[in-house]
Amino acid sequence: MRPIPRPAWMANYLVTIPAAISSIRQHPPGVDPTLDSIPQLNWAMLKDEPLSCIIQHMQEDGFRNWGFVVYRCAYANDSQWESYLEFLKEAVREDLEFFELETLLWKHLKWTIIEDPEDLDSASKQHRDGPGADDPWLRKRPRFKYCIYVDQRCFDTVDQYQAWVEQGAIGIPKTVVCAILDRTSKPSGRGRDGYPSVEGCTKMDTGWMYTDVSVLSGVYDRLSVEELSKRDYERPPEVWPMGDPMPFEP
Repeated sequence: MRPIPRPAWMANYLVTIPAAISSIRQHPPGVDPTLDSIPQLNWAMLKDEPLSCIIQHMQEDGFRNWGFVVYRCAYANDSQWESYLEFLKEAVREDLEFFELETLLWKHLKWTIIEDPEDLDSASKQHRDGPGADDPWLRKRPRFKYCIYVDQRCFDTVDQYQAWVEQGAIGIPKTVVCAILDRTSKPSGRGRDGYPSVEGCTKMDTGWMYTDVSVLSGVYDRLSVEELSKRDYERPPEVWPMGDPMPFEP
């Protein structure tokens, strides 16, 4: 299962062309851009460049992998998992293509998938998170601080999306969802108390949120410079970024 293409009228960079994009467009046909062949991004450029924190960090620290580790946490249907994983990867690729960054960033996107139940407990930190996980300069990177958790409720959203497409993709688009977890968060949560219980947590910040998989690259970019709960946080069962309730909530 793959996401339907964005409409042709949904163009990007209608007014100002960011420096990195301008550089990428100037590469000869068939020559992919590299992190060294585009301008070195600095802090003054971050607000004007797409996915700028991902690019800048890889340019500066030399660690040239990005992307969340993905945990499969439901095992009833292998076919459903394969459809979900295909959709997840293609949604991220399409988002990079929309920003005109697919040729630059896709090759650095490290897909680490933990799907064997035994690996959830026995995988080493190096296998689970990849090289760099123990580097004190890198451990705050989103790759090592956050992860994607996919349970049965998330799986079911890809079936809902497929049914919507088969019915003509009419009306409000359906959303394929994953959960992003802060590995440093405590089960009791953080922030103000008194909210509806989410898996026993009544704090504002539950330590995780549901996210539309089509915006994962942007979420990763944002988490490169701020905490999950600092800004633009949707408390479960709402889904970032639109704030709609999570489908298939019990």
